[in-house]
Amino acid sequence: MATDKMKVTAWSFSRYSTYRQCPAKFKYSALMKIPEPKNAAMDRGAHIHVLAEQYLKGIITKLPEELKLFADEFKKLRLLYKKRAVGITVEDNWAFTNTWDRTEWNNWIKCWCRIKLDAAHQSDDETMVITDWKTGKMREELHEEYLEQLQLYALSALLLHEHIKFVKPRLVYLDQGMIYPMPDDEIIYDRTDIPKLKKLWEKRVKPMFVDKTFAPKANDKCHWCFYGQSGKAKGGPGLCKY
Repeated sequence: MATDKMKVTAWSFSRYSTYRQCPAKFKYSALMKIPEPKNAAMDRGAHIHVLAEQYLKGIITKLPEELKLFADEFKKLRLLYKKRAVGITVEDNWAFTNTWDRTEWNNWIKCWCRIKLDAAHQSDDETMVITDWKTGKMREELHEEYLEQLQLYALSALLLHEHIKFVKPRLVYLDQGMIYPMPDDEIIYDRTDIPKLKKLWEKRVKPMFVDKTFAPKANDKCHWCFYGQSGKAKGGPGLCKY
């Protein structure tokens, strides 16, 4: 049984993704706070995110090699940020209560949902473009997960920016020079989507909040899981039977 210390009080997209993959892994990492060691890919991804933020904010002046497949994009966003253009945002934390009202990220009582934003800008007076920087490869089998992430970004932007009528969320793969969805297939959300997206996300995350056992779910990622039997060789706790 889950103790009071292991009750879910808030979620993020990464928490939701972990829970959907395996409730036990979510318990070990998010509730029991057993840290999973970083790997080279994770360290590289974090480093590149820092480089993107520093370049866009003018902290570094030379475009890093890791960002050059989207050189024009970064130069455009950098200029918008320098001009403090309406709607330009670089590295922000968005937080909501369980009634979808904005709150503070560190409000440990009211905060129900936390969203980390890489960049946002307005392409016109009515449209906001949300960008999430990705390293590594885009994987076709993760289409559903990508779409969910885009939906959450769109909902958040529409709630926070009442003057915006349309949101175009996208994932930008810096290593591949690819954008998801492709520009010709861009997904656009508008204010009529808000009620539907709210209900959709409330339904998706409800199992996390009512779960009392956080039972392990065997899947194709068990072999690499730090918390399972194969993770013992890497110093893992071996808490899961798989």
